[in-house]
Amino acid sequence: MAENHPKIRPTLADMEVGESNDFPIEQMRSVRATASELGVIHDRKYQTRTNRQDRTITVTRIS
Repeated sequence: MAENHPKIRPTLADMEVGESNDFPIEQMRSVRATASELGVIHDRKYQTRTNRQDRTITVTRIS
């Protein structure tokens, strides 16, 4: 059964500049695609960082 992960799109859309959120590494492709899409639509910039040890991807809104 799938674990209860945070919803990607609403989480990224609600982020303020300087805010960061972590997602499971298994969602990496979806997280990066969504961050790219929302960045273009809303004229924002997001930065992603993967942590292989913790198996997470961190998204930070940078503008």
